[in-house]
Amino acid sequence: MSIEKDAEKIIDEFSKTLDNIPDSEETWYITDNLNLTREDVPHEKNPEKILRNAHIDKDGNLKVKKADWI
Repeated sequence: MSIEKDAEKIIDEFSKTLDNIPDSEETWYITDNLNLTREDVPHEKNPEKILRNAHIDKDGNLKVKKADWI
């Protein structure tokens, strides 16, 4: 099949390309900020502030918009 021949050709060319890559013992990264972590700090939770802009119906229920599906 031509697909198998094409696949073998691609693999052979890729193998030849890999032979030209020099061996290296070191790995270099573009950025210096690897494995950075920060302390978890709890934030103030104030339900009154959260509900201030919320839509409440006449029975006191929180009204939310159903997700729009595209």
